[in-house]
Amino acid sequence: MGINFFRWLRERSQSDPVEVTCRELLDAAQEYQVRELSFWVCVNMVANALGRCEFRTFQANEEVKGREYYLWNVSPNTNQNSSAFLHKLVARLYQNNEALVVDTMKRGDLDSLVVADTWEPPVLWPSRQNEYSGVTVDEYQFQYPFYENGVIHLKLNQTNMKPILDGLYQSYWRMVSAAMKAYTWGNGQHWKVHVNQIAQGDKGWAEKFQEMIAAQVKPFLESDGAILPEFDGYTYENVSGASGASRDTRDIRAMIEDIFDFTARGFLIPSVLVNGSVEGTADANTRFLTNCIDPLADQLQEEINRKRYGYEGWSRGNFLRIDTSSIIHFDIFANAANVEKLVGSGAFTINDVLRAANQPPIVEPWGDEHFMTLNISTMGQATRNLSTGKE
Repeated sequence: MGINFFRWLRERSQSDPVEVTCRELLDAAQEYQVRELSFWVCVNMVANALGRCEFRTFQANEEVKGREYYLWNVSPNTNQNSSAFLHKLVARLYQNNEALVVDTMKRGDLDSLVVADTWEPPVLWPSRQNEYSGVTVDEYQFQYPFYENGVIHLKLNQTNMKPILDGLYQSYWRMVSAAMKAYTWGNGQHWKVHVNQIAQGDKGWAEKFQEMIAAQVKPFLESDGAILPEFDGYTYENVSGASGASRDTRDIRAMIEDIFDFTARGFLIPSVLVNGSVEGTADANTRFLTNCIDPLADQLQEEINRKRYGYEGWSRGNFLRIDTSSIIHFDIFANAANVEKLVGSGAFTINDVLRAANQPPIVEPWGDEHFMTLNISTMGQATRNLSTGKE
């Protein structure tokens, strides 16, 4: 999926030298740009969605907003806010099929969580903690190892899909390049010159012909308006588009959109969310949350709970929950009727609805109370109301 083009050049320079033409280098750069664009569009979409989630913390099964809440929702370390931290986490996860978060130092009473850039492959043990050495963050390398119970280690897929997507990019790009060449040829100037034998018999004809092309024909083709003199023995014929090559860029654009589509499939993102279509986005958003964001949030939530809370904390009702319900924009005025039904059902409080709408809660006891409309009751209660004359 995402690659570092200059790192690739450095790696190739360390192997046996291979002759590469400027045309091949230009083609590789064009393929790299399309590949990177499609890859990072999908990565940023996932990172933006995860960044909108609220990391809710609980103690004794009661929701609290303390140090752990601040750590995940505001500032995980000195140099990053939570959004930048999650963007880097998602980027490393999709680039390398795994990501590593380490706890580096205390900031007063707060931990300091950072996303590792590189680390040495650990020796995997079935019955004891894995050890991560050579952990690098930006330009700094830690001189001490980290152990499994002190890191958050995420793995995207059991099998890394990056090499598969890279191979698909390369094979599909050949068709895109062919379509570009056909479009360029079909919209270019192509002329055929018929020279009779008498003209060809002149001494130095080949040199004079090339001089004439450079002095008269080339300016004629490149100019918006010009006159081409036609000499005796020379007949010009325009053969542009004679091969039936397409002059429409829509075919090329459709092929590039195909690259975005199969990249989105690799991310489990509905393609309509990537190509900008409006139709069907409501269902697509639901599929995006269900197939892409919820599994990622669930894995991160499980890793945080087992590493930062453990069984003892979890058994006492101390845990963290990632709330993905705030990803989709909620218009509280457009959903006024639904809000009334939610509050009137007794299942949700007013502050629950305000949280979903990304609004501040009401700091009153009745803001957390449950209400139920009087026209909802059991059959027995309804019969008693009728017998007493109550409505």
